[in-house]
Amino acid sequence: MADIVAARPAATVVVLRDPSTSLRASGSPFEILMVRRNDKVAFMAGSFVFPGGRVDETDRPLAGEPCRPAIFSDLSDTDEAAYRRAAVRELQEEANVQISVDDLTPFAHWVTPEIEIRRYDTRFFLAKMPPGQTAKHDEGETTALEWLSPADAIARFERKELLLPPPTWTTIRQLAHRRSIEDALVWARSKPIVRVMPGFFKDGDAATLTLPGDPTFPTIPGWDIPEETRFVLEDGVRWRPAKA
Repeated sequence: MADIVAARPAATVVVLRDPSTSLRASGSPFEILMVRRNDKVAFMAGSFVFPGGRVDETDRPLAGEPCRPAIFSDLSDTDEAAYRRAAVRELQEEANVQISVDDLTPFAHWVTPEIEIRRYDTRFFLAKMPPGQTAKHDEGETTALEWLSPADAIARFERKELLLPPPTWTTIRQLAHRRSIEDALVWARSKPIVRVMPGFFKDGDAATLTLPGDPTFPTIPGWDIPEETRFVLEDGVRWRPAKA
């Protein structure tokens, strides 16, 4: 059996903004900032994701530097500060949006399954789009940027117009139940943050990812079981939600 690759620390930011006039008329409470990963990158090529990336050594605070108290229960104040700084830096690099570490609300923790050769230990943060800024993708790691309502992202995924990795899909499905940006922030601040590493199994040529709460995967205390707990790989690139 091959050695398990260590998961690299990473951070991602789910940025919300008030909807456009047309979306507001349709009842959409907000739009989500999404970027499309370049087809040439090694991880999640071609997928629409939230801006983010690895935590660098330069993101870590200097010794003795004051840090805000950690929200993630498994992180020290300085460790969470590094994730927050990485989130701020990556959002600026990939989407040209500038925020501060204090604008971030931690709300999720996802770890790439051990079967993968590129693994990330990713902390998810929620933030509101600052006024007066215009988001723009970096034309390097990303090839497009769109503001999508949860309903639009779900519909386009179901029409096979875009790819959404399971953590991204699950997050959007959760946000689809929020009534406003403030409601989403209150939800993010109040929910338990649990470490989720999807399960993986193969049945012949069919590859399947599972989440806690699936019949094959015991749930985790504090985990809000999502509407879909199973994803089947199609055409080698698309994780399709499936019934257990």
